[in-house]
Amino acid sequence: MRKKSGRRSRAFSLARLTVSVALLVVPPTLAFAALRTWLAYEDIEGTLLAKFEGERWEVPAKIFSDSFAIYPGLRVDTDAFRERLERLDYQRVADSPSRRGSYRFTKKPHTLELWLHAFQYPSSEEPGRKLRMDLDDLGRVIKIVEVAGGDEVEDVSLEPALLSGVATRPVEERRVLRLDEFPRVLVRSVLAIEDRRFFDHNGIDVRSLARAVAVNVVSGEVRQGGSTLTQQLMKNFFLTDERSFNRKMREAAMAVVAEQRFSKGEILENYLNDIWLGQSGARAIHGMGEAARFYFGRDVADLSVAQMATLAGIIRAPSFYSPHRHPERAQSRRDLVLAELFETGDIDQAQYETALHEPMQTASPDIGGMRAPYFVDYVARELGKRYPRRVLESEGYRVFTTLDPEMQAIADSVVADNVREMENDIADAVAKAGQPLQAALIALEPRTGKVRAMVGGRDYGMSQFNRAIDMRRQPGSTFKPIVMLAALGSEHVGARHFKPSTTVIDERIQWEWKGQVWSPRNYEGEFYGPVTVREALEHSLNSATASIARDVGVQPIRDLAVRLGMTSDLGVYPSIVLGGQAVPLLDMAKVFSVLAAGGMRATPLSVRRVVSGDGQLVEGNDVEIRRVVPATDAYLVTHLMEGVMERGTGATARRKGFKHPAAGKTGTSNDYKDAWFVGFTPDLLVAVWVGFDEAASMDRAGSEAALPIWTDFMRQALADHPHTSFDIPSGIRLVDIDKKTGGIARPDCPKQVREAYLEGEQPDEYCSEHGGFWH
Repeated sequence: MRKKSGRRSRAFSLARLTVSVALLVVPPTLAFAALRTWLAYEDIEGTLLAKFEGERWEVPAKIFSDSFAIYPGLRVDTDAFRERLERLDYQRVADSPSRRGSYRFTKKPHTLELWLHAFQYPSSEEPGRKLRMDLDDLGRVIKIVEVAGGDEVEDVSLEPALLSGVATRPVEERRVLRLDEFPRVLVRSVLAIEDRRFFDHNGIDVRSLARAVAVNVVSGEVRQGGSTLTQQLMKNFFLTDERSFNRKMREAAMAVVAEQRFSKGEILENYLNDIWLGQSGARAIHGMGEAARFYFGRDVADLSVAQMATLAGIIRAPSFYSPHRHPERAQSRRDLVLAELFETGDIDQAQYETALHEPMQTASPDIGGMRAPYFVDYVARELGKRYPRRVLESEGYRVFTTLDPEMQAIADSVVADNVREMENDIADAVAKAGQPLQAALIALEPRTGKVRAMVGGRDYGMSQFNRAIDMRRQPGSTFKPIVMLAALGSEHVGARHFKPSTTVIDERIQWEWKGQVWSPRNYEGEFYGPVTVREALEHSLNSATASIARDVGVQPIRDLAVRLGMTSDLGVYPSIVLGGQAVPLLDMAKVFSVLAAGGMRATPLSVRRVVSGDGQLVEGNDVEIRRVVPATDAYLVTHLMEGVMERGTGATARRKGFKHPAAGKTGTSNDYKDAWFVGFTPDLLVAVWVGFDEAASMDRAGSEAALPIWTDFMRQALADHPHTSFDIPSGIRLVDIDKKTGGIARPDCPKQVREAYLEGEQPDEYCSEHGGFWH
């Protein structure tokens, strides 16, 4: 069998050699005529026409983050801003930026010089301007000037970052460009190393073929194919990598007819957009446009001569010459291409020397890979409800979202770090639960509903289940602000109306409901007697809150919760007032955002624009916001929750260094199975959950498990933002009162608190126990 197999192999090689020699010795006209005869039999011409004139590639939709505005007053000379630039593949340079995608800071004078990438956004276009920003001593922008004309610019934006593509299977990633959009040196680099006689042959280069035949005869096997650029395109379009006689004949035949039916420019454009140039997981990198972003984080127009030569050099073997994995090989191959360019006169001596000495600097290897994977899945799911899968996977849509990449990076980091640290602290509970601890986080702008960051679990590779959206868990005391809104609000939705300083009794309560008795207990098992409504919320007293809720009524509390954004299947029974029914984390974020936005409810927004492959707007989503409760009522509860941060269960955030004006509430479900914290500033709301997927005790409350994640995120995300106080709406009166008596505080009252009241409900009598002769 081995001998027979060997004879067949030698015969096959001889056949290949015979065909190669025939193509050399037979006059080209006759060879081409023979190929055309065979071509007609194979009907390859029809196949070629369909490919060139039809839909050549399936380009999956790409999901992008939001853009980032730079404006006077923004602090930019910070580590966080530099990290933002680097995530977008801006390179810091020592001298004044000489190309797009570079920047430098100077101290005297204090400036930022920034040469922007060019990009198109649905509502605007950035041509790639070079800017100078004058900065103050704190690194804040004073003025923005366009270097070219000296004109002052009010604001500019950094481009959206690519997050991922939309696909349910391995895909070919490419950025389809016209031939005139490829730099001349890049085109000449490809021709110099792959097909120097491209404009002289008719699809088959006899000289290259002769050289390949000589190599193959000497080696006794097919080591070189002598394929022209046109033949390579035919193989990529229609054929496999199989090295066989039949495949080579079809490749040659297709190349011949392609050269006769299409111009050199059309063939070259298709080649530059189609050639395979690398792999990133399930993503195949095709075309020079995509490769420029993948390897260097730049558009092709912004590549240096050395970078263009590098891309041309890796065509032969993208894995072997990968600049990411094998920079030395890539540089050696690059230098060979540069020598060819210099020899042919496509670059001069100065360009050649500069390119030879340029270091091999590449973008992060994961450029273009999936970032914010839970958010991307969420967006893809929403898109799937509105567009057929075929459209999303083939028509090159660009999806612009609301995500802030820097906030997302912070969220990923603080969730992972805090969960890992907490697991070490509760090792016994983790061992008993027999599963890893999990966490989820949502950050959004309360006034717009824009989702700025989303973490659905500690590790997407471990679990793709999105706990920020799809999980339902008991929110515990994070529900209590809804009770307080129903009790304090000007709408008087319940049976009894309260004020923030109203005294209630924190004692064991027996709440009879439909023949049953519900008797909640406090977190520490103690009762504190007379307390104010404020103190009940600040210290998260279950019994006092349940007493308030009983007097207000369960039905109006439940209806108000739904109005604020809670799930419509929320039940009507006493335990909901202490967070006894499981709800999504997103619902709690929506509820608290109403309070943060002064009573306005913004629909959560993740997709801003969808643009077709040819730049046409397919879908545009603007902010949807409507009033659901009076601004005065929202402020009353926000003011109470500011006290939670200063004196109550959220005070740990202050001790850890978070100083921005903020309001929030902790939550812990029964037996410490769920830990929550939802809190906000006027501009940013963040909701956090921590727990086990299969509910089990963590032996940690919300202030111990969820609040640290919230605090670390907010400290970093808002580090360079100004401290903004909550707006006080008309109809609110702020009064300093004595905590004990509830009267207007006198100078000698030992314990005072500033309280917010609806106009007309503020106390009109002074404290009766303190103040010397005022008594």
